[in-house]
Order: sequence, then C-alpha cells, then structure tokens
Amino acid sequence: MSADVATSKPVPAAPAPWAEPVAIANRPSLGALATVLRITVARQMRGKRIWTFVVLFAAPIAIALLVRRHQDPYDPADSERALIFGLIPQAILPLAALLFASSLVQDDVEEQTLTYFLIRPIPRWAIYLVKVLGATLVTSALAGVFTAAAIVAVRSGTPETDAASLLTESGVVAGLSALALAAYVTIFSFLGLLTRRVLVIGVAYILIFEGVVSRIPFLVRNGTILYHVRVLAVRLLGLDGSPWSIDLALAPSVATSLASLLGAAGLFLALGAWIFSTREFRVKTPEGS
Repeated sequence: MSADVATSKPVPAAPAPWAEPVAIANRPSLGALATVLRITVARQMRGKRIWTFVVLFAAPIAIALLVRRHQDPYDPADSERALIFGLIPQAILPLAALLFASSLVQDDVEEQTLTYFLIRPIPRWAIYLVKVLGATLVTSALAGVFTAAAIVAVRSGTPETDAASLLTESGVVAGLSALALAAYVTIFSFLGLLTRRVLVIGVAYILIFEGVVSRIPFLVRNGTILYHVRVLAVRLLGLDGSPWSIDLALAPSVATSLASLLGAAGLFLALGAWIFSTREFRVKTPEGS
C-alpha cells in the first residue's frame, strides 16, 4: 500500500438526497419574538396611520370642549353618553382597529420585512400572534390616553366630579377599550388575510353590524362587540342602559360578556394564525420582482 493511500483521510459520505430539512423549534426564542414585536410596534407608530389615529381620537375632545363652551347650562351626562359611550366605542375604536390591522401582513410584504421574519427560527403562527399583539398594544395604549383625555374634557370641573371618580372611570373605560380593540384587531387582521378589500368590508361591518344590529333588542346582537362593551359599561359604571335598549334583567353577566369578547378575539386570532401558517406569500425582492 502506498504512503499516499495510507495517509489519506476518509471522504465523508454525501447526505442522502431525501434528507429532511431541520425543523424550526416549536418554542421560538424570546429574542426573536421581541424583534418581531419591536419592528411591528415601530411601524405602527409612524407614518400617516398614526396621524389619522390622532385626528380620530382628538375629535371627541374637541367636541367636548366646544359643547362646554356653548351649552348653557352644561350637562356632562349628555356629553359623556354621546361621546365616551357613543361615538368612541361605536365608531372610533373599530375604525382605529381597522386602520391598524387591515394591512398588518401586507405592510411587511411591501417593506420587504416579511422575508426577514420567515427566515428567522420562529414558527409562522408565532410571527402572526406577535404582530397582532403589537397592533393591539399600540392601539390600546393610545386609545387609553386619548379616552382619558376626553373624559377629563367632559367631566373635569363639574360639581359631582373629583379626582378619584375621574381615575376610576378612566381606568374602566381604558380596559373596555382594550377588550374591544383586541377583538376588532383580530377580526380585521383575519379579514386582511382573506381579501384586499378589507377596508370596504370593514367599514360595512362597522356601520351595519356594530352600528345597527348592536342596538336592536334581538338575540343576534349578542354576537356584536359593541353590545358586550356597553353591557360591561352599564354594569361596572352604573350607567343607564335604556338608550341602548339594555335591560340588566335580561343582559349577559359581566363574566359572560368578558368571555364573549375574549372568546371572539381568541377565535379570530387562531383562524388568522392558521391561515398565515399555511398560506404562501409573494415576497418582494430589492429588484422589485
């Protein structure tokens, strides 16, 4: 045997052509999830979207200040019912959720960040869950601040109002807004995965389902987000439910309304995560292909 043959090293065997790729771990790293959350929150906080949000939520504050200036005598209960428990939950909250959630995935496709997410060691369902969480956190935090400012604009300085009552009402309303936004964001994010006409469908849903159906004293309104938010407001804050046709003897309990809102959010979140995990996305490249 020659020296060359004796000293030669064995050549490693080539991998079998049918070898399976390494699977992504079912438990993604917290660092990777934090990166997805940070990018999502940063995107939600910039551009025209955030300024539209500010304009939407500034409207009730401006209306409250105008009413206080020109209404004599001023009745804070009327303004509170019309703005805090009328305009904001019925129109502004769902519109804000639609604004932030409708293009939650499409923005990543347009800005070429979806590829970065998909090549990270993160399951697809986790990417979607974190993105929805980011949109919900941003909208809930901003809504809580602006709604508290609207409550102050409506009630501050009136004889029956003190700091404790303002703080209590602001906290309850902020919590109800967060629950509503969690449900709306998951619904509109889910619709955004199904169609590009999500804005049209979303506005129709807000006007018809949440705007009209939620006020009709019929069983179907139990499937609306706004109905359960108002039931919770009536029960937790002692409001008069008659303007919304809410009879506490027949209305759901606090636990039932909470379960309905969280259940709706969980259902549409799971459906959206499943679609996101199974769908193929046409990802843009730097060359625009």
